[in-house]
Amino acid sequence: MADCKQTVQEFIQSTFNPVVAVLCSADAETLCRKNNLSFIELVQPFCRLTSEVHIRDPSNLSHAIHNLKVVLRDFTSSLPPQPLLARKMLNEMVGSCQPILGDTTAVMTGEYNLHITTATPWLEVYREAFLQFLPPADHEFTRNYLACIFVVSTNQADPLDMFRKLNQQQQHQTSQKVPKWFCPNIFKYYVLLHDITDGEESIAEAVYQSMKSTYGAHACHLLQINSCDPKTSQYTPDNMPDPWSQFINKKLNFLESLAEEELSTEMTAQGLQGSLPGEGQTDFPSSVMEASLSPDQPDGVLVSEAGFVESAAEAVEGMEPVLPSVASVEETVDHPLSPDFEELLQDLQEKQTSIPNNTVSEHPLTNNLEESIRSAKLHSNAEKAKQVPHGMCLTLSDHDRLRIFIHEFCVRGLLPYVEKQIRTLNDQLMSRKGIHRSLFSATKKWFGGNKPTGQSHNLQNLNIVYSHESPELQVRRLADLCFMFQMYELAYQSYHTVKRDFNNDRAWPYYAGALEMAALSIFMQGQNAQRPYPYHYMETAVSTYMNAAKMPQFAARTTLLSTEILKHYSMYGDAAMHFIKMTNEDSDMRSALLLEQAAYCFIRMQKPMVRKYAFHMILAGHRFSKAGQRKHALRCYCHALQVYRGRHWSLAEDHINFTIGRQSFNLKQMENAANAFKHLLTNESLQTETQQAAFVREFLFVYKQLLAQPDQEGSSMLAQLPLPLIDSSTIMTLVGSHPVDAPGM
Repeated sequence: MADCKQTVQEFIQSTFNPVVAVLCSADAETLCRKNNLSFIELVQPFCRLTSEVHIRDPSNLSHAIHNLKVVLRDFTSSLPPQPLLARKMLNEMVGSCQPILGDTTAVMTGEYNLHITTATPWLEVYREAFLQFLPPADHEFTRNYLACIFVVSTNQADPLDMFRKLNQQQQHQTSQKVPKWFCPNIFKYYVLLHDITDGEESIAEAVYQSMKSTYGAHACHLLQINSCDPKTSQYTPDNMPDPWSQFINKKLNFLESLAEEELSTEMTAQGLQGSLPGEGQTDFPSSVMEASLSPDQPDGVLVSEAGFVESAAEAVEGMEPVLPSVASVEETVDHPLSPDFEELLQDLQEKQTSIPNNTVSEHPLTNNLEESIRSAKLHSNAEKAKQVPHGMCLTLSDHDRLRIFIHEFCVRGLLPYVEKQIRTLNDQLMSRKGIHRSLFSATKKWFGGNKPTGQSHNLQNLNIVYSHESPELQVRRLADLCFMFQMYELAYQSYHTVKRDFNNDRAWPYYAGALEMAALSIFMQGQNAQRPYPYHYMETAVSTYMNAAKMPQFAARTTLLSTEILKHYSMYGDAAMHFIKMTNEDSDMRSALLLEQAAYCFIRMQKPMVRKYAFHMILAGHRFSKAGQRKHALRCYCHALQVYRGRHWSLAEDHINFTIGRQSFNLKQMENAANAFKHLLTNESLQTETQQAAFVREFLFVYKQLLAQPDQEGSSMLAQLPLPLIDSSTIMTLVGSHPVDAPGM
C-alpha cells in the first residue's frame, strides 16, 4: 500500500553517497562512444561494490561498509539545472510515471471497501530527481566532490602531458565557488584507457609504469576495454547483457516525454488539439461505477477545462464548438468543496463571449513550424536512441574489468585517503579541544580570526560566514566523512558536538543541517544505537530551514527523510502531519505528492481514518490539476470517490463527479466522462435549478462527443436518465383578487 522499492536505510544511504568528479579527455570519450556511451555512462552500472569493505576509525577499530556506492559526475557539467528547467524536468518525470495496471490492493475498514494503489513510483522518481537537482550548500559537505578521476586514452600522443593539463584544469576550478570540493587536497586518481582492438598493449603498459612512478601505484589504473570488434564478430544484443539500459532509458523516456509535451503545447497554442492522436493507455477507471478502478481507457491531448464548458454551452445553442484560447489552458478546477462551486459553470460560460470566432485562424501551424520540427526531431532522436544497443564492443571480460576498476579505486585509493583524512581531522580537533562545555569555546578565545562574522541576536540573521579552516567546519567535515562511510556513532558525536556551537552563533543553516544529520546518524545505527531516535531533532531542523534559514528545498529534503523514518516506526499520524506542514504555494507538484502521501498515512494508521484519507486525496488531486498533471489528478479523485459515494455527502460527491467528468473529457475518456456527468443527474440532487440545468447541458455535450467516436458510429444506444419528480403537494395555483377578462371573452 504505497510502499517504496527501497528500504528507508537504502534511501538514506543513497541520498548521501560520496560524490566523485570525472575529467575525461576527448580521445578517451571517443573510445567510449564506440559503445554509444560516455565514460560515466560506461562505468555507471558498476559503481556499487558487491562485496563488503572495511575502514578504520581514529581508534584503529575496523568498521564494515556494506553496499558502498560512489556517484560519478562530469566535471565539465557539474552545475545543477536552473530552477525553471529543474521544475519542468520534475513535472515531466512525474507525468511520465503512471500506475501499473492492476497494481491495487483491497482495504476493508468498517463499512468501507477501498481499492488502494500498492506503490507510488512517481514519488520515488520525483524524490530521486529532486535530491539530485539539489545544489551544493555551504553548510554541508555531503554533496561536495571528494575525489577527481582523470581519464586519458593510450591514443593520446603524450598521455602524461594530458594528465598534467587536466590536473591544471581541476586546480584552476578549485578556487572557484562552483564546483564545490570537499577540501583543498582532494584525492586524485589517474586512469589510462586502452582500446584492445586498436592499440598496442606494450605501449599502454609502458605508459602505465610511468604513471605509477609519477603518481603512485595506489592512484593509477590501466583500464582495457573494447575487446570485441562488432564488424568482425557475431554480436547480437540478445546474447549479451545490457546493464546500461536501466540508466539510459530514464534519460530517453524523459527526452521523449519532453518532446511530446513541447509538441502538444505548440499544437494547443495553435488551436489544433483535436487533430492529435491519443497518447496511449492510462491507469484510471474505465467508468465511474461501483468499485470500478480498471485503467483501460485511452487518453488523448489535453483540452482546457474552461474551454470544455464553453464548448458545451455553444453546442447546446446549436453552434459549432470553438476551441479554447491559449490563456484558458492555465485555468484549473476550483478548490475542492469551495463555496463558489455552485457559480462555477455560470462564471465560465460568461467567458465564451470573449473568444473570437477566428481563434484557429489566428494560430496557423506555419507560424511555429521551426519549433514543431525541432520537437518532432527531438521525439525522433529519442525513438532512435532506444533502438541503439549499448556495449557492442564489450565482452563479459570487459564487464569484469569495469567492476575491478571501481573496486580498485575504492579499496586501494579512496578508502585509505578517507581513513587518513578522518585521522588527521580528528587529531587536529582533539588537540584544540578545551575544558569548556563547547568543543571550541577555548579555541575561539585563542584564535579570534576563526570567529564567524556578522553575528547577531536576531533570529533571522543569515550573514554567518565561517572560514574554510574554522574548527566548526572541520568538525562538520569529519562528521560528513564518517556518515558517508557508515561510521555512524562517530558521526553522531561530531554532529551533536558542533550543533551547540552553531546554535550559539545563530548560524541557522549550519544548525539545522547538524540536527538533521545527527538524527539520521542515530537511526542508521539500528539496534546498535546507544540512544533513542530523536524525533524532535527533525522537527526543529525543518522549522529552522523554513523560518530562520529560508531554505525551503532543504526543508523538503528533511521532510522526505524524516517521514520515511516515521513510517518505519509505524508513526503514520506524525508522518501525515509532517507531509501536510510542508505543503505550500511554492510548488503545486511537490504539495500534491506530499498530500497524497499524507492520505496514504491516514489509511495505514492502526485505526484507519478513511474520511481524512479521502479529503487529502481530493486536495492532492486539486494540486495535481494546478500542476498540469491531469492523469494523477483524475486518479486521486477516483480514489476519493470510493469514500464519498452513497454517504449522503451530496454536494461533495457532485464536486468529485464533476471534476472527474472534466478531467476525463480532457483526457479523451468520453465514456468515463459521460458516466461521471450522468451521476450528477439524480432525483436526490440538492443543487439549484440553474446548476442542474447546467449539468444536463454538460452531459448532453459529452454524450454527443461519445456517440461521435469512430467505435460508436451507427450505435443506437440512448442514455437512461432519471425523470424529474413533481411533488403535487407543493404545487399551488395563485389567482388574483380581481381577475381581468381577456379580450373577446
